[in-house]
Amino acid sequence: MTKKSDPNYSRELSKVRNWLTLDDPVSIATHINVDADAAFSMALLKALRPEAATIFVRADEFIDDKRTLAIDLSNGKQAVKGLECGSAFGLIVNAMKSIDRPVYDCLKGWAKQLNLTDSGNYCRDNVILADHVTSWKAMELYDEGIVNRAFELIKGKILAEKRYIEMKNVAKQIEIEDGIAIVPDDVKVKAAHLFSLGADVVIRQSEFGQSAILSKKALKKGISLSELGPIFSDGWFIHPQGFMLSFGSVKAPKDYRESGFTIDQFTMIIRTWISSHYKSLANSSA
Repeated sequence: MTKKSDPNYSRELSKVRNWLTLDDPVSIATHINVDADAAFSMALLKALRPEAATIFVRADEFIDDKRTLAIDLSNGKQAVKGLECGSAFGLIVNAMKSIDRPVYDCLKGWAKQLNLTDSGNYCRDNVILADHVTSWKAMELYDEGIVNRAFELIKGKILAEKRYIEMKNVAKQIEIEDGIAIVPDDVKVKAAHLFSLGADVVIRQSEFGQSAILSKKALKKGISLSELGPIFSDGWFIHPQGFMLSFGSVKAPKDYRESGFTIDQFTMIIRTWISSHYKSLANSSA
């Protein structure tokens, strides 16, 4: 548990924040024979400051240069260990809460894990970051190579989070009419975001084909796209659980022009079908 009132925690948090505001050149130091905390902490800082140099030193090295942040090290004015919250990585992630909230949000789960494992406590997560480092060492990767692999995971997770936020904002611009959202072919958005805004069906037509996705809320009401099987047969796929109807997909693209339906025809069928369910549900509750 983070001891936010601990003076050393506040001092280390300030070191991280101050270092992030410095102009280049800056550098990041950690100990040789990196463990998960050292590797992922350095990788995160490298993602935040791409031009920073990386230095691997003895674990008992003293680092006093204010332009160098000494991660998972104990000696020197620039040392940041993160003992009060469990890990240096956890401390850096906490520092990002007030600087870049998406970075904090997407990495706080990993921070919680390292706060446990780096303190010698058991973690129930299915994928343990420390296991990645063990595997990379088994592949005879050394410090720099391990940090590079960790960087790929960190950078990818941050990019995925920011794209997720972008798609969530885009979803708000898509019109939902009679419970149906039609996604333009040049727009990338998650169906879940549209469902949270009130859609029951999401319709798409793109280079991958045509599709309709049904919300969990609609499924729980007994509505299933499998009811449309007699209409959509040749070349069409209906998921056994009834939430998806598609002609092609990102995993198996098809030319939507060969589906047998224009987008207007497809939409009209779906609209008529879902409207009939709305009327039935309204009558049954009256």
